[in-house]
Amino acid sequence: MAKWWEKEPLRFECQTDCFKCCQKPGIVSFDKEDMTQTAEFLGLTLDRFKSEYLKREDGEWMLEVTGDEPCRFLTLKGCRIHPVKPKQCRAYPFWRENMDSKNTWKLVGIFCPGIDRGPMVPLNAIKKMFRLFRD
Repeated sequence: MAKWWEKEPLRFECQTDCFKCCQKPGIVSFDKEDMTQTAEFLGLTLDRFKSEYLKREDGEWMLEVTGDEPCRFLTLKGCRIHPVKPKQCRAYPFWRENMDSKNTWKLVGIFCPGIDRGPMVPLNAIKKMFRLFRD
């Protein structure tokens, strides 16, 4: 059975100077590719990058964003690692939990000003975002 978002076109465009998603408390997962690319981009060894920025929990590497501070990579000019930002960040707001229902999507839209703005997002692009993550 088709999901609601497969039947209705969605619009999204990240808004300049917003950065709200970078300030939201939570966990940013880094897979091996994300860690390697980010370490190289920052000019760090993989071990140093992991020890300075990430923590490991249940076999997963992650950056914790608390309610007190935004993501450690957020600067006044935007994401310091934008060209190599992790898959999780690239896929936002197209996370499965954000798209469980149309109501959930609308609630996320209260937080994220890019939802329902800009061009229609092709269905294959949304599905590609989902494939970035393992189940």
